[in-house]
Amino acid sequence: MRVEVSPEAAKMVRESGGQLWVWAAQPRVCCLGTPAYMHAATERPPGLSGFSPVSQAGVEIWFRALADRVPDVLKVGLRGRRRPRVEAYWDGCRFAL
Repeated sequence: MRVEVSPEAAKMVRESGGQLWVWAAQPRVCCLGTPAYMHAATERPPGLSGFSPVSQAGVEIWFRALADRVPDVLKVGLRGRRRPRVEAYWDGCRFAL
């Protein structure tokens, strides 16, 4: 898995403690075939385990694989102007393929 972190996202993560937690999860109210969406947080999500460390660009990234699948490219970027937030992308998509 190749990790690409935008400079803006790396700066925000460093300012928030230097750790980023990334995982894919299906919505709680789910229909058959609903894709798992990517999530990113600067604090460890409660109740989730199975994260593996991936370091990139001075940022400590913890990634949780989805059923032993990983993306070819994990992209991390910043979204929003008024309230910016870090987002993760599985091969460029907001959901796990």
